[in-house]
Amino acid sequence: MHEVGHTLGLRHNFKASSWKTLAEIDNPALAVGEATVASVMDYTPTNIAPKGQKQGLYYTGTLGPYDYWAIEYGYKPIMGNEPEELKKIASRCGEPGLDYLTDEDTRGSVDSDPLSNRFDLGKDPLEFARRETKTSAELWSQVVDRAVTPGEGYQHARQAFGMLFGKYWQTLAYVSRFPGGIYVHRDHKGDPNGRTPFVPVEAARQRDAMKLLTESAFNVPALPPPAVLNSLASSRWSHWGTRDVARLDYPVHSQIANAQNNILTQLLASNTLTRLADTELKVAPDADLYTLAEHLRMLVDGVFTEVREAHKPGEYTNRKPYIGSLRRNLQRNALRRLAGTINGGSGFVPEDVRTLVRMHLVDLDKQLTALLAAQDVKLDDYTRAHLQDSQERIKKALTAQLVLQSID
Repeated sequence: MHEVGHTLGLRHNFKASSWKTLAEIDNPALAVGEATVASVMDYTPTNIAPKGQKQGLYYTGTLGPYDYWAIEYGYKPIMGNEPEELKKIASRCGEPGLDYLTDEDTRGSVDSDPLSNRFDLGKDPLEFARRETKTSAELWSQVVDRAVTPGEGYQHARQAFGMLFGKYWQTLAYVSRFPGGIYVHRDHKGDPNGRTPFVPVEAARQRDAMKLLTESAFNVPALPPPAVLNSLASSRWSHWGTRDVARLDYPVHSQIANAQNNILTQLLASNTLTRLADTELKVAPDADLYTLAEHLRMLVDGVFTEVREAHKPGEYTNRKPYIGSLRRNLQRNALRRLAGTINGGSGFVPEDVRTLVRMHLVDLDKQLTALLAAQDVKLDDYTRAHLQDSQERIKKALTAQLVLQSID
């Protein structure tokens, strides 16, 4: 149906999956011939209900309301005044199930509407992300037992883990589009139920997204035990559709660091930050607002929790460090990103970003000093070296000079 839609002139509609709630999609009473998404022109994932819940339809079973509407506009025989009849059809775009955003509206940080994604599902992508990340994290310790049969190699375990790992971070990428997000509508002036072209994402929803990222992206859930990580064997199959791996064993740290870095890229993108700044002028003065200042504070607090919060007395070892290796990598990446915002390495950002980040780096430096000097905390070598290195990075960021080449 999707490909036939293309032959009839329909483009992708990546907002169609936001038509129904997950509860509506998972309703066991939903008829097999009933649509779960508003258009077959979206890319939708397999709908897998969480453990303990009744399973609904795995995929949509038929055309959605957007598909009928778009075909009606393009192909309905009109005997009378064609422009007027087409206007009547088009004026319905404010109805539920008729939202439309396509490829050039779905380009990560460039585009603002967090409901327009490939392979998301449901009216609330945050709910979908919570469900998918929970399921992925519960299953990735079971890949050897469930994906490898006796007598087979362990390559299927790596493939299964890669699918679960990819799904985990893919859904968190949808979440990272909510801070600084703006809903986009294509309604016309005077349409029934017409909406303004742009509506900032609800402040509470943006905060909820940042809390979810702190819980699940900045703090990764328990990884598979060593026996499973040491069973993620690479396939040596070489063909035109495959890529050779750089390492035969699974590169845990780099994979997680890359995924976290993608989240930081979205949260600190110049488009995200400038939209947050502009939204302060686009929301009523008495309305709740997720500000640029709140965004940066939530990000810094979520990444540097071990430094920002009261220190935890005790004796730490290199096997049980004060700050774990995944968090150390995250903090290093974040410091690079933050330094870029004040030294011109992150593209155009509002001047308020530079001053706010400078304030947070100054505060972090003081908090690092206090933790390093704490008498009731015996730090491990990893953490002590990391804290000292972080201070040096902050010092260089705050004292960096910009050299401009003169033009003769």
